[in-house]
Amino acid sequence: MILEKAVSIARVSSKRQEDEGYSLPAQKKLLNNYAIDRNLKVLKTFEIAETASKSLQRKIFQNAMRYIEENDIKHLLVEKVDRHVRNLNDAVETHDWLLVDKERKVHFVKDNLVLHQNSRSQEWLNWGIRVVMAKNYIDNLREESMKGTKEKLSQGWSPSTPPIGYHTVIKNGKRLHEPNPHTWRIIKEMFELFLREGESAVTVTKEMKRRGIVTRGGRPYQHSKVVKMLDNKYYIGIIQYSGQEYPGNQETFITKELFNKVQQKLHGGRPTVYKRHNPLFKNMITCETCEGVVTWQLQKGRYYGACQRLRNECKGHKTIREDRLEEDIKRMLENLICPKPEVVDWALNELKARNESTDQSTKESIKAIESQINRFTLMDSRLYDDKLSGDISREVYQSKHDTFLEQISELETEKDKLESALNDKGKKIIAYTQLSQKAAELYDTRSIKQKRVLITKLFQNITYNNGFVSVNYKELAQVIANKSLKTREILGS
Repeated sequence: MILEKAVSIARVSSKRQEDEGYSLPAQKKLLNNYAIDRNLKVLKTFEIAETASKSLQRKIFQNAMRYIEENDIKHLLVEKVDRHVRNLNDAVETHDWLLVDKERKVHFVKDNLVLHQNSRSQEWLNWGIRVVMAKNYIDNLREESMKGTKEKLSQGWSPSTPPIGYHTVIKNGKRLHEPNPHTWRIIKEMFELFLREGESAVTVTKEMKRRGIVTRGGRPYQHSKVVKMLDNKYYIGIIQYSGQEYPGNQETFITKELFNKVQQKLHGGRPTVYKRHNPLFKNMITCETCEGVVTWQLQKGRYYGACQRLRNECKGHKTIREDRLEEDIKRMLENLICPKPEVVDWALNELKARNESTDQSTKESIKAIESQINRFTLMDSRLYDDKLSGDISREVYQSKHDTFLEQISELETEKDKLESALNDKGKKIIAYTQLSQKAAELYDTRSIKQKRVLITKLFQNITYNNGFVSVNYKELAQVIANKSLKTREILGS
């Protein structure tokens, strides 16, 4: 029996699956079994990893279609539609390939769908719906990624890999960047070396190689990368991302004076000009229409803000004046002040009550951990009895005893964390309530950076629509504001 030629495409759907090596082998096994059942011979399998760049994924897909064309292959096997196409370009290319030859077929195994030139309209509709859903999946991932990026930048942290001299650490579940204890001093010395008479980026490159400073791939840094390093504002607390600059919270080890001198020499004596503009609400307001960030321009001594007006609906929108917006913010902070101290106590109790359900969950977790600790302690005690009675050897006892002690230690550590979090939550609620009552008074005496902190602690979001700004309190602040308003109305009456 002559087997017809086929090619399969397998796409790893997530980083986790790729790491575990599960999804790809499972897809290949499924497709190979399918081919055997239908007298097809898979000549080659093209593998696409979701972790690859968009351009690389596209390149692999094009290579697969080119291979099919050059080898006159009539059958393409894929697990599902969303494993085959993730954009409309791939879908059009597949559609055109099918229409050229009536013998060509695409087999979507799990979708129970085989497409060919003479497929019924219902099958083409099924294909089209699944293509749109696959594209929507990618678009949604992109939106969520952009939201995460904006949030990280607004908090003063870079979403990208940090430059040489820094490394990534995880604190409280967040990926932050700190000076690398093994390299930051050397990088500082490279900035200082560059300023010496007769030294240049070329000599700095050679010195970095001599001192073992290499890329993550283990290769020495090239001259062009060293120039970028010397020109990187990240070292003085400025994050450059997508053509914009954001104030960073990373610890710096290069002074601005040193950095400026390096720029003067690096750019032929022309000092780098820094933007002195620092509007209060930079990166804090989004447009309700296009969801873009509001940017600010200084005109006649005042800051005016608006989105980029990329959509037609936004083009006629009015701008926001910073000083007027700030007055609105002050009024909202004053609305948090309660005229009667006992009402503040009431709000405090209500805030604690709102957290009671989550506190109860934490307490239950602590009880569960205590139960596990007691169980392991009992098992360890019985193990000791077995050793005394001679049922197990001393070596076996010691090995299992050490394991029990390690498990008990880990559980006690986790219990301590939960108890600490439980206690800290109450303290945070008290501190939050106190802040709400002092925020209006503190506001005018604080720097721009400190004002931003106050605003982000008490307000959920700030949105803009045709010159009008909407500001929402965070949940805890809203409780205090509502009760303060009712109290003022009662006293006023």
